[in-house]
Amino acid sequence: MCQDSTGLDIVQHSSHPLVRQFGDLWRAKCRGSRPPGRSDFEIEELVPWFGHVIIMDVIDGGQDFRYRMIGTRITEFLDRDYTGKRVSECEYGEGRAKVVDTFRRPIIAQAPVHRSGHVIWAADKTWRRYDSVHCPLVRDADTPEFTIGVLYFGAAAVSRPGSTPDQSG
Repeated sequence: MCQDSTGLDIVQHSSHPLVRQFGDLWRAKCRGSRPPGRSDFEIEELVPWFGHVIIMDVIDGGQDFRYRMIGTRITEFLDRDYTGKRVSECEYGEGRAKVVDTFRRPIIAQAPVHRSGHVIWAADKTWRRYDSVHCPLVRDADTPEFTIGVLYFGAAAVSRPGSTPDQSG
């Protein structure tokens, strides 16, 4: 596992079964070493992940990204919907670099990138676990033009990352 200073964890494989299964589906769609295209995914194949799928347009070779589609479970959890907006237009503040990295890394690697970590839930400001995988998609050329992935949030609040349980009393 690789952890940057912002707490964003990159893992070899997710512990979340649906995240792992999505990465496996992507790999099954590859044509040799070439990533699959968006047209390689039938809508019916994505049913197990409905509500958790996120599709991004790659802009300027990965300098920016546009939210093409964000699953309803993601927008409900985050209490916002950035569909149609560029990452550079969204309110991420100091977190913008890590958001861009989430979508750029699969473009560079031309492979799925799994992440597991913690995020603050908008509804009650508690920490929740998340698991995701983001994968590159190509159109006609070998250059990725989209990313597709899934993102799941834990239902239960967890301790703030890096904190220790209260030992008093």
